[in-house]
Amino acid sequence: MVLGLLVGAKAEEYLERTEPGEFRVVSVGGEIVSLLRLYRQPQWWLGRALPSAQVPHLATPPQHRGAGHGARLLAGLLTELHGDGVPLVTLTPSNFPFYRGAGFEVAGAWTRYEASSEHLPRSTAPYRARPVSLDEPAELAAVYARVAPSRHGAFDRAEWFWPRLARRIRDKTTAAFVLDGPEGPAGWAVATLEFRPDPAPFQTRVEIADWGCLPGADAALFALFGGYGSMNGAVVWSGPDPDPAAIYALQDRFARLTDRWHWMLRLVDLPAALQARPWPAGVAGQVTFRVEDPTCPWNTGTWRLELAGGQAVVEAASGASGPAAAATADIRGLASLFSGFAGPDDLVRAGLLSGFDPEAVELLRAAFASPRPWTAEIY
Repeated sequence: MVLGLLVGAKAEEYLERTEPGEFRVVSVGGEIVSLLRLYRQPQWWLGRALPSAQVPHLATPPQHRGAGHGARLLAGLLTELHGDGVPLVTLTPSNFPFYRGAGFEVAGAWTRYEASSEHLPRSTAPYRARPVSLDEPAELAAVYARVAPSRHGAFDRAEWFWPRLARRIRDKTTAAFVLDGPEGPAGWAVATLEFRPDPAPFQTRVEIADWGCLPGADAALFALFGGYGSMNGAVVWSGPDPDPAAIYALQDRFARLTDRWHWMLRLVDLPAALQARPWPAGVAGQVTFRVEDPTCPWNTGTWRLELAGGQAVVEAASGASGPAAAATADIRGLASLFSGFAGPDDLVRAGLLSGFDPEAVELLRAAFASPRPWTAEIY
């Protein structure tokens, strides 16, 4: 029953594509009263992969809700990750207040676009596409490994990702391609095709289940599906918001944003996460702030963030005094700041940063500048 609440699927089918070690549970009297599923995939931030975890599912049966079991389960997970040296965890929320109460905050987006094939580029030159099989995904994984560092927020995908992608689309008409460039493979696309009678007389719907390319190959990747213009083609894909490819690669800028979900991040270990994150080499200075974190008490304290030469040092500053010591940062606000989803000015307006003087805000503005974070996976 708990698994059914998680995914709306038969438990037997769900268990076929999971491993027992992915689950954490709280039980009372031998009965499961809350359950979550856990992945551990590093995540790319500004070209560096940091240890991270993901929570794709968390559920509590209706008769056990309101007793704090889910919160206790999540707190136990954070303690486990901290002990294992994993400084970050992300999830896509079904209940924003619940996860905000545990210190999570919006930190990135999953966004869906749609465009008519007739508005897509028509030539892949100087790139050339060739079909590949999802049954032998090693080549796709190799191309992804080249592309992922250029995506702010991308996962360093585990081996299980590609077989699960193949299972997810196995009942659909599927096409998979690798895009070869002058210097080797530069991108890939996995798409499913569906022929619909509506809008009349018919529509060819191309859902791009997974894609990616090195910078500069976006137009060629879109061109793989431009030929469906003669078949009233509609192409759907997920990308960053805004998506430079949707703006500049399409001939008439005719891409429509159709859906958006936000995912959340939690700083499990504040000093470890900040020290591991890449920083602009030309930004130097320091800022001191106070953090209260009842769920992860090891984050509570006054911290000094010092930046120089593209590196960060984060140290406890228990003896701090003066105006700087009055600055406070909500652990949730730091999650959005860490990913670059929100800047310090946004977080001051939201009440998640307070007491920072103008020089400190200017330093944070320069230090945390980044592309918009996004993930290709929705989980």
